[in-house]
Amino acid sequence: MDMKETTQIGMDKIARYGWVMKDAPGEMIRIDKDDLLVHPAYQRDLIVSKVKAISAAWSWIALGVLVVGLRENKYWVIDGQHRLVAAKRRSDISALPCLVFQTSDLKDEAQGFLDLNTGRKPVSAIARQKALVVAGDEVAAFVAEVCQSLGITITPNAHSPGNLKCIAWCNRRAADDKDEFRAVMTLATEICMADKMPVAERLLEGLWRINAGVEDGLHNKRLVKRIREKGARTLLDAANRAAAYFNYGGGKAWATGILAELNKGLINRFIVTGVDS
Repeated sequence: MDMKETTQIGMDKIARYGWVMKDAPGEMIRIDKDDLLVHPAYQRDLIVSKVKAISAAWSWIALGVLVVGLRENKYWVIDGQHRLVAAKRRSDISALPCLVFQTSDLKDEAQGFLDLNTGRKPVSAIARQKALVVAGDEVAAFVAEVCQSLGITITPNAHSPGNLKCIAWCNRRAADDKDEFRAVMTLATEICMADKMPVAERLLEGLWRINAGVEDGLHNKRLVKRIREKGARTLLDAANRAAAYFNYGGGKAWATGILAELNKGLINRFIVTGVDS
C-alpha cells in the first residue's frame, strides 16, 4: 500500500483528493473515575459478565485509554463504558487515562461512538441503530418512530409479543421505500400481536415481496383480508417450510411459502411477480 503523503507527481494528497479532517485532536488527561459519565442513549447494553471479568483481572495495557467527550464541563465516555464500570468496582483504581475531545452535543458523541466502532470491533445491529438515531440518521430515526408508533420493542432476544430483533432488515427496507415499509410493518405487527408472537424477519420479508409483486400491493383489500384470515403464525410456518424445501433460501423462498398458503383453496389465486406460485 502506498503510504506517501504525496502523489506520484509530488502533489499533496489532501489537496489532490479533497480529504477532510472531521474533528480536532484530543488531549490526554487522567480523570477521576467518579467524574466520568456514560450516556445510555447511544451506548451498548452493559454486559455484566464482561464487567466482572475486567474487574477480576485488571490490566492497564488492556485498558488503553477511554475516549471521552468534554461537553458543558462534564466528561462523557464515548468508548469504554465496560472498562469504566469495572474500574468503579476496584478500590485500588481512582483515575483513568482518557483521550478527551471537545464535543458540542450528544449527536457528536453518538457519531464518535459509531466511527470508533465501525470496522474496529463488532457492534450489534441494535446497538448501531440506537447510536444512529442519536446521531441524527434519517432512516434510523424513521424506523424508530414507526416501531414506537406500533408499540414494537427492538430487542436482541425477541421472544414476546411486540418484540422485534431484525433491525438491520428494517433499516434496509425503510431506505428502499418509507411508505411501503410502514405499510408492511403495520400489517405484520397487527397479525403478530393477534397471534401473540414476536414480529419475525421471515414474515416481514415475505410480505414485503408479496406487497411489491401483487397488483395494488397491500392496498388490495382482498389480499389484506386473506393475510388477516391466515394469521401470522400460519404464514410464518409456511415461510419456514418453504425455506426447508427449496434449494434457494432467503426472501424469495419465504415469500413463495407465504403465497402458497394464501392461495390454498382459492379459485381466484393471487399472482405475485417475482414469486413462485
